[in-house]
Amino acid sequence: MNKITVTDLVDFIRKTSRGRQTLINNLKTPKEKTPDDGGGNYWISALSCLAKAFVDNSQNIIGGKIDELIDKIEYAKTKKAKDMYQGNINILQDFEEYDFTAIKPNAKLVFIKKNKAKSIVDIKNLPLYAMPHHVFSFEENEIQKIGAVWFVAKKGGFKIEELAMVTDLLFRYLDINYTNKYEIDMNYCVAVDVNSLNHISYTPISTTAIKSPLMQTVNEMKVLM
Repeated sequence: MNKITVTDLVDFIRKTSRGRQTLINNLKTPKEKTPDDGGGNYWISALSCLAKAFVDNSQNIIGGKIDELIDKIEYAKTKKAKDMYQGNINILQDFEEYDFTAIKPNAKLVFIKKNKAKSIVDIKNLPLYAMPHHVFSFEENEIQKIGAVWFVAKKGGFKIEELAMVTDLLFRYLDINYTNKYEIDMNYCVAVDVNSLNHISYTPISTTAIKSPLMQTVNEMKVLM
């Protein structure tokens, strides 16, 4: 079975019964294309730029990327390419004054190299694909903690419960890969919807203040397998 991306999960929730079965059938059909990390190549310019800006908390990086994409629009030969570049520019412009310190701890961060071999979160034998942009460790009250941020994009953005599902998957990814050495800081296990600038940490999910439909979605997928 193909790896199930966050885009697949959200699409499944939104589809009709017939559409859901078609999606499941497609997931069961082998394909060579590598799953995206929460937005696909269409949004790669914006997502990769925001990942860099998160590390440096620098708007200069964003401004420079916007200028680069404006130049690419000028030389793009197709409307599809022009629209793609403009869509990425629109996202980055919204982040030009974004305070990245709001989604990361006030501590010295050690960014941990991610292992793609550990990107699968197995839930009820479904291979859910999680590849956050950054996993980082930090010390707080002499406790070694772990956090992560995942920038995700989808045309029209994510509903709150859909974004919560991404955060839920991110938490499970950290839990299976890092809790032998670190304590997960729920406040800094964060998914960011770059289309709306909404972000959700795992804290409100853990208290059920925000409900994640992840397990319900997995269960409904299993029925159609």
